[in-house]
Amino acid sequence: MPIAYTILHAPDVLLVSYQGVVTNAEFLERYKAAYADPRYRPGMHEISDMRRMAVFDIDMDAIQDLVTWIADREELAEATIRVGILQRSELHEGLARLYAAVSDIYKKETVQLFRDLPDILAWLPVDAAHADRIASALDALHRGKAVSVGRGGFVAG
Repeated sequence: MPIAYTILHAPDVLLVSYQGVVTNAEFLERYKAAYADPRYRPGMHEISDMRRMAVFDIDMDAIQDLVTWIADREELAEATIRVGILQRSELHEGLARLYAAVSDIYKKETVQLFRDLPDILAWLPVDAAHADRIASALDALHRGKAVSVGRGGFVAG
């Protein structure tokens, strides 16, 4: 799958992996599935890893649809989600900044770009003691492997 996710608890964080070609339908479907997942906790922070994504074939309408959908979720009314994006190229950076600009309209997400996982963990904040577990879960998502992450977390999709 071009987008896969898992949900960790202790620390509470949504991990999202992008790889290959990501399309409008995939983008909307996977994020709506993640936020509707019963393991998801409103306001849970997110780490999105775009380092293995080749093509982000998503238009402005899809970004607007997702951001509006998130803003309209009643359970997120009081929440602001921090989204740390791991990226490796100017293309990824431009796309992430576009998403950040659109999401800023609703003030439901704060998006920041990073090149390294430790920097994201410090910003979220998540204790650096969890870095190996988070990195392993992201690697498993990239390999398309089901992974047990403890306390009920697993790869969905």
